[in-house]
Amino acid sequence: MARSRKEAIINIRKLFFSHHIRSKSVRNVAKLVNLSHSTAKYVIKCFREENRIENKVRKGRAAKLTERDQGFIIRKFVKNPRLSALKVSAEFNEKFSTPISPETVRRVLRAAGLNGRSARRKFFVSAKNRKLMLSFAK
Repeated sequence: MARSRKEAIINIRKLFFSHHIRSKSVRNVAKLVNLSHSTAKYVIKCFREENRIENKVRKGRAAKLTERDQGFIIRKFVKNPRLSALKVSAEFNEKFSTPISPETVRRVLRAAGLNGRSARRKFFVSAKNRKLMLSFAK
């Protein structure tokens, strides 16, 4: 279930452009090639402005997790701050097809401002002991 933005294959773009040159409308050609008309318009725009059909070269490695995946991880920790990164990564790997390591979970949490601190368990103080503590302090 890895989600990513799809791009029109170069061969399909060339086919689209060959139809468009024969003065067919954008919508008709988009139906023929099975593209949305907005994608078809984008292909034409790129060709007219930059004289290219290929995708632009991107820098760096593509992100493994989408914003939605990161939100899933953050929600888990906001709900239960005592969870470990190991448990969350295991649950994520079961639910989604993109396998991630516990370190990836930690990185997402650090980026969101949630550092590796868990809430302390406070001991129970009865009403009787509370009075005793107050009298001692006073």
